[in-house]
Amino acid sequence: MKRFKKINILKEIRLLSLQHLILPVLTISLALITLNVIDFNSVFHPTLYKNSFDAYSAYTKGENNITVSIPLLKYTGYNIMKGDEVSSVYYYDLSSDKCMFYKLDMNYKSVSDIPEILENVTISAKFEEPDGLSRSMMESFAKSIQWTYDGLSSITFPVIMDEHDYNPSVYYIFYGLLIILVFYSLYLIAINLLIVIAPYLHPAYIRIKPYFKDMRYFDMVDMINDELDNNICVTSGRMYITSEFFINLGRHEVSIMPLNQIVLAYNHGQLISFFGIHIKMDHTLHLRGFKNIRVLASQKKATHVTIVTDYIREHYPNIIWGHTKENIKAYKQILETDKAASSEDNKNE
Repeated sequence: MKRFKKINILKEIRLLSLQHLILPVLTISLALITLNVIDFNSVFHPTLYKNSFDAYSAYTKGENNITVSIPLLKYTGYNIMKGDEVSSVYYYDLSSDKCMFYKLDMNYKSVSDIPEILENVTISAKFEEPDGLSRSMMESFAKSIQWTYDGLSSITFPVIMDEHDYNPSVYYIFYGLLIILVFYSLYLIAINLLIVIAPYLHPAYIRIKPYFKDMRYFDMVDMINDELDNNICVTSGRMYITSEFFINLGRHEVSIMPLNQIVLAYNHGQLISFFGIHIKMDHTLHLRGFKNIRVLASQKKATHVTIVTDYIREHYPNIIWGHTKENIKAYKQILETDKAASSEDNKNE
């Protein structure tokens, strides 16, 4: 009889959990770096400045999102249309012998509705270098006041204040996603650290406890571990079949299922491609048992899955094979029958 190398399942679970710490640790590190690199505070709580000159001075020191209170803004006569309606309007502030252009989000059905003057306005905006559209506006504006573009540029700040590009909602969403990512990564780190410290609390054990209601939890764990230590019948690509259990110690999950509890089994293949180039075919073995308990073994080679399924087919001929509507229906009927029988047994007790 072929002898298999003994497997310490608790040690394997510890090692797998340690490997599973790598991704959340990297993720939380990148998220924290992003939170430090992007100045969210300046977006959510922009500093209030009293004039365009002070706002620009803050820009030269690194601030890009600001709130500015302007006593007087004048309409340039130019705006951006969306269809037949006004979507943005160009105003200018001429103070301290310098000109700052403001591109404001303002919606009007007609150009005639645009106010010529805005008084005592407070604007939250982002500094932007003039694009082609803004430069065309400045050229036209210079002509309208009988001046040259170069002359206007000489007294104009090299950036404009763009209210449209100041979009804190995008930052709020991004910030929220980063915070969720941080907490989810912390959760994964905590779970995997717990499993490293106490591998017998792995969900693979907890999931199948309903099959062993009359057995103490740690006795069940010892029994499964003893099975893997002493009674391996088949080993194939980190999947093991003992006299009583299917056990998968895969890179992505640990799964355990009593062989006599399997009702439905099927193999799902997935072709992995990169820019149309077929790289490999991954296979996932799905096992569904009584009490609607499900386990899987993912990203396996076809040959490894075949070895396992051939053994199970031979020794457990009553298992339903294949993921079809008929098989799923049959599986559900078996579960209902088993549930009804269990309820009847509980009443008799």
